[in-house]
Amino acid sequence: MAELVVRAREIWKSYDGREDVLCGVDLDVAAAEAILVAGPNGSGKTTLLSILGGLDTPSRGSVSVGGREISRLKESALAKIRLHDVGFVFQTHNLIDDLTVEENVALPLRLAHRPADTRVAELLGAFDLRRLATRRPIEISVGEAQRVAVARALANGPKVILADEPTAALDGKGSAAVLAAFEVARTAFRAALVIASHDAAVPGLAAEAYHLENGRLSRRA
Repeated sequence: MAELVVRAREIWKSYDGREDVLCGVDLDVAAAEAILVAGPNGSGKTTLLSILGGLDTPSRGSVSVGGREISRLKESALAKIRLHDVGFVFQTHNLIDDLTVEENVALPLRLAHRPADTRVAELLGAFDLRRLATRRPIEISVGEAQRVAVARALANGPKVILADEPTAALDGKGSAAVLAAFEVARTAFRAALVIASHDAAVPGLAAEAYHLENGRLSRRA
């Protein structure tokens, strides 16, 4: 049986005592597994990803990443989990405008005080970004920037990448290229994927599919 890299149990979330955003969500994510969480806007997808990645904490329930329970960790410990064990890709690439492509990919390694040159070269090659290495985000396309974001998310060898609507701002060609990059992340780098989308099926992504609506998560047939 494949190693579980994320395990969520009975996740509930409400803000300021208002209506629950998540209602008893359970989810297991195995190493190198791809999971799609689909649902309409406002269904709780972003909240779920934030809790799985330690950006937010559940009101009730537990989340483990790499076998370590993270739900009640202090912020300093969560920051280390986010730096080393979890990669994030958002709807917009969130690259730093003043850094080159190469420097953006290297940033998580620098923050972790790890050597960067060999790993960055490996990632730029894997995602066909070498020719863009010295360019800045404003000098490349949105789709290319999103591929850089995938490479950056892999810099420290995370167990899982959490992606929130990563193709929503892209056309068909750009979307296909980014989804291909995620497949490289999964197969070549052995990162598990949890991708949230308003689409019930993301073309080109072979994944276990779930539906989230009204705070409740269910597996799709």
